[in-house]
Amino acid sequence: MNKICIIEDDIGIAASLKLYLENSDFEVVTHNTWDGAAEFISAQNADLVILDINLPVFDGIEVCKQVRIDSQIPIIMLTARWWELDRVTWLESWADDYIAKPFSPRELLARIQSILRRSAGSKEDTPSNVISYKNIKIFRDKTELQVDWEIVSVTKNEYDIMEKIFLEDGKLVSRERLMKEVIWYDNYVYDRTIDTHIKNLRKKLWWWEVILTVRWKWYRLNK
Repeated sequence: MNKICIIEDDIGIAASLKLYLENSDFEVVTHNTWDGAAEFISAQNADLVILDINLPVFDGIEVCKQVRIDSQIPIIMLTARWWELDRVTWLESWADDYIAKPFSPRELLARIQSILRRSAGSKEDTPSNVISYKNIKIFRDKTELQVDWEIVSVTKNEYDIMEKIFLEDGKLVSRERLMKEVIWYDNYVYDRTIDTHIKNLRKKLWWWEVILTVRWKWYRLNK
């Protein structure tokens, strides 16, 4: 049974989410501050975190950054802020996904299941599962990449997008294909999320032109 940690200071939202997810066969732990959840997450007792952006003391963006110091656990951010700058900021803080309040519990459940299915699809770490390109190595069982012998952390979404583009070996990959085959959302309205993941990957790869954008709709490895 997958364990989910909810960090939400609104007791009503936390309680209703907990009940809904428990009825969907998840084990759920709730916390209303980062201090309460930090030890639980660092002990790797959860498979996914649902994180509210408007937390007391430390907001969700700062919490997300703290989690990413030593953990690649999937994070879905909840927010009532629904303008473009914040959406980009959340992804740049290395959350895997976000959903705006008020939201449908069924939609949140679908996103949780999508992320967990991809997380469960990791392969064994064998030489055949290492993709090498110039000074970059991708380890297909981890949310990691190696650049010039240095391990660089990436989110699950970033890793999956990167792996897909690298495996295509220079062929064009459309934004819509990445949405459906990598992110696993049939109706992913805000396609800027893919663009933001690509932007973050380029920074982490230390070479802007590793992944090329073609006519604003396709991506390919620079070969």
